[in-house]
Amino acid sequence: MLMPPLIAGVTMAVRKWGEGLGGWIGGFPWVAGPISFFIALEHGAAFAASTITSALLGSVGTMLFALVYATLSSRMRWLPTVLLSYGAFFVVALLSLGRDISLAAGVGLNMVVLTLVLYFFPKPKTKADFKKQPSWDIPLRMLVATLFVVALTQAADYLGPTWSGILTPFPIMTSTLAVFTHSQQGSDAAIRILYGLLLAGYGFVAFLVGVAWLVPQMPIGVAYGILTVSTMVVNGITIKLIR
Repeated sequence: MLMPPLIAGVTMAVRKWGEGLGGWIGGFPWVAGPISFFIALEHGAAFAASTITSALLGSVGTMLFALVYATLSSRMRWLPTVLLSYGAFFVVALLSLGRDISLAAGVGLNMVVLTLVLYFFPKPKTKADFKKQPSWDIPLRMLVATLFVVALTQAADYLGPTWSGILTPFPIMTSTLAVFTHSQQGSDAAIRILYGLLLAGYGFVAFLVGVAWLVPQMPIGVAYGILTVSTMVVNGITIKLIR
């Protein structure tokens, strides 16, 4: 029930304020947050916290997804671009299996990779040019993103904490926004929205660290409320970097 209004709200933000700021808003843990929250409710705070080191590795895959998509989008249509970008995510996911990494090492890896990806991220060649979207655009985005979330939360019953963690940052919002933007407005618009999404990655890392530290220590609802505010504060620092 949460997912449809979230994807609709982010889409309207993109249309109102442009791909850069809209992407930045979309980069908040709107998807991973509810997934983590409901995993904590259904499987316990300790289970949710145990997924975080794997989630940090999965987060690296999401960063590479965005980089691959932005790089290929000017040469390919949206379908092969998104499939190859998903491939980049799952390569990282498979390489992460069986890796015993500390929370500090996972955070450090994310900071380094995210900073490098943002530095080398492709730059759009044209100025933003908004085009009117068809009436079915937002309902279809809502349906696609919601199906992804339902599949991932239900899969947690069978996958265990490692795969649940890796798939928590799966690029649901990222790929939904990238594909629809790419197909309707072109490569440069997709690049701008992906760059904005990545800028919110620092706040996402802070959110994951908070899940590991806070969720086992206090009521689940209180912990996730604090994490929501903290993520907004961290991401507020990066807003001036939007292209």
